[in-house]
Amino acid sequence: MQIPAISRLARFVCLSTALAMPAAWASNYSDFASANDRFSVLMLHAKPETGLPQMSDPAVKDMFATVVDGNRLFARPDAPLNKMATSLAICQQVTGYAQYYQNFGMNQFGALNGTELQQARRKQFDENLEKYGNEMSALFAFVVHCNTHLIGLMEAERQADPAEAATPEGKQRLHDFSVNTARAYAGLVQFVAMPFWTVPQKKVMIEASAQHATVNAALMKPQQRQALLSSLAGVDGELDPSLAAPLATVRQSLASTACTGLCEY
Repeated sequence: MQIPAISRLARFVCLSTALAMPAAWASNYSDFASANDRFSVLMLHAKPETGLPQMSDPAVKDMFATVVDGNRLFARPDAPLNKMATSLAICQQVTGYAQYYQNFGMNQFGALNGTELQQARRKQFDENLEKYGNEMSALFAFVVHCNTHLIGLMEAERQADPAEAATPEGKQRLHDFSVNTARAYAGLVQFVAMPFWTVPQKKVMIEASAQHATVNAALMKPQQRQALLSSLAGVDGELDPSLAAPLATVRQSLASTACTGLCEY
């Protein structure tokens, strides 16, 4: 997916401004909002000749670490994160960062088409992954933390207003949320078998997936869990030993056949 540079990154900055809190309200959330605001500005001003912000840059390292620290942000959520709109905006913004790293430079191939265009995009994707794979994997791992938080908020909303959840509109909203969130989780888990990620990058993503495996697997319908399990069959032979334990945790959760709560939608 190609992301228009100006409009997408301008939206990053707008979202960051909306998430800001008064400095007096020092908290994990305000630390995140402050770092996120500065990071979004760096992303906005990045140029092809200078590239995107990288963790290896001392000026970026601590800021980026705060942005992607989902454990710190969501372990004991501050009050703003109890609002679905605020938490959803964070998830969407950080997903946008990851996608922007992934698609950086893709808009330079306007004169190409057909096979040449496909080859050029593939080469650019490989270059982006080689240069920004650490940033992308950390951002994708954050999205697992963030989406898991959203699952809790959505389930709380469903239980608080069962009448609304029973309406056609309510059912559709819950269905769309469950399907899209389950699809995102499955895609991240499957990265463990993809050769283009390094072992440390895979470890970051599969450990986040394992940490939240119970909640995310429970969101899926049993047939979706089985499909994901089947897609992981045969990966163990080439799997680095450091990935075995978190993958086993994911598989254990996917083996469940129960379907209650959001799974029913």
